[in-house]
Amino acid sequence: MHTRNISRQVLGSSLVQWSSQVDVLAGFLNVPPQKLKLTVLFSSAVSGWEPSEFHASCDHKGATITLIRCRQQYYGGFASVSWTSQNQWLTDPKAFLFRFGFDSLQKRVTAEGKFDSNGTRNDLFLHPNYGPTFGNKHDLFTFGGGQTPLSQVRSGGTTSFNVESLFHNGSARDAGNATLEVLQVGTADGVEELEQSWLSGFSWAQEDAKKVQDKVFQYDPKQAGLSVPIINILLCGGVGAGKSSIISTIDSICQGRISRRAPHGQGTGSLTRMLRKYTFTQPETMKPVKWQMWDSMGWGVDDYKRGELGFILDGNLPNKCDLAGSISTRTEGFKVQPSLQDRVHCMVLVVPCNAASDEAYMARLHEMRQFARDREVPTLVFLSKIDTYDPDVIGNDLCKTYHSSRLLHLVEEMEETAGVGGRKDILPVKSLSNEMGPTTELSALMCTALEQALYAAEDYVTEYGDRLACNIASELSDSM
Repeated sequence: MHTRNISRQVLGSSLVQWSSQVDVLAGFLNVPPQKLKLTVLFSSAVSGWEPSEFHASCDHKGATITLIRCRQQYYGGFASVSWTSQNQWLTDPKAFLFRFGFDSLQKRVTAEGKFDSNGTRNDLFLHPNYGPTFGNKHDLFTFGGGQTPLSQVRSGGTTSFNVESLFHNGSARDAGNATLEVLQVGTADGVEELEQSWLSGFSWAQEDAKKVQDKVFQYDPKQAGLSVPIINILLCGGVGAGKSSIISTIDSICQGRISRRAPHGQGTGSLTRMLRKYTFTQPETMKPVKWQMWDSMGWGVDDYKRGELGFILDGNLPNKCDLAGSISTRTEGFKVQPSLQDRVHCMVLVVPCNAASDEAYMARLHEMRQFARDREVPTLVFLSKIDTYDPDVIGNDLCKTYHSSRLLHLVEEMEETAGVGGRKDILPVKSLSNEMGPTTELSALMCTALEQALYAAEDYVTEYGDRLACNIASELSDSM
């Protein structure tokens, strides 16, 4: 029987070795067989039946196929979302279970079957002490939980998937003769572009991008009922995160041309040494914008600590304050009693995509976010350098930002590790790099992120004002 070479499509698998196996799996996934790429992340033959090894290898890796072989029988499940070590049930309407037989002599698949999620809930069970587990009460249990691997086999009464029995016979229980692999699902050309956007409600249309741009640059705190005339947004991040590039890009959108207003570039240290305030003007009308951004020094190992960040958040420090030196109440221009107008109303942590896997970087980010949280200052993440992180999808077309499987996996990982308030608080942005001026697509991303920062600041100012009014009322009541 003729078979094609699949060595470039299937990497590291001892279970998927023939093109007919790739064909049936591709059929389950509804993708062309030549486009499917499978990379082994975990193998019981190598790592044993250890949940910790599974999670170390498979968490935050996107879509996966769990494939089990027991003698001539193959079965398993597909998860379209990442496995994690959180203790939770997860609904995945794209998940399914499958089985097929394989004639090793004829190199052909027999008796295949696919069983979709029934659309209820609890499709996937995520737990640090379990391997890949599908279905409430476990339509497909693999290993973990202190139980014998493959010991739970449901022969009927499925709870989450449309299957009466996943197995042809009891031999599927025989872990001693079974091998399990978890394979990452990709595409053979290396491009992981999702058919549908993973963010709803976002539009790249020129008229919609213009509406968001106008909304951001014409924002007026007074019209929003706030007690401050100007909104303060603070940018924080590590050395080379792209904070100053973001400011220059925003100014470029205002000017309709490339702006080099904030110093930025490659180097071994932070180019920003001062706490610097940047104001902007509205595109076309050139009227002053009623929000301003504060650029801070990129953090390093020995740079300013949490206490000094507190001075910035509380509004104690003046514009152009030197952050490279020691900061105290004796610092020139230090405001002993700053007003609400002086305070930071929203802190934006700028994180380049390639830093999300840097444990030291993310630990500092989490520390700074927690410090702001203690002051009830809202914190968002601007995810920078997205085009270089996924050059095949986003680099070729910025409109594919929310179709990037790689970026989605990164955002999912950051939801867990950065301690932010979910995906809505992680906002991809792109700064000007190889463009000769701001584009509609670039402006749409940047202005959408700014819009969310203004909304967060608005909530903070409103809440702060309400607390202040309650305190004043309480003091007046006590004095009577």
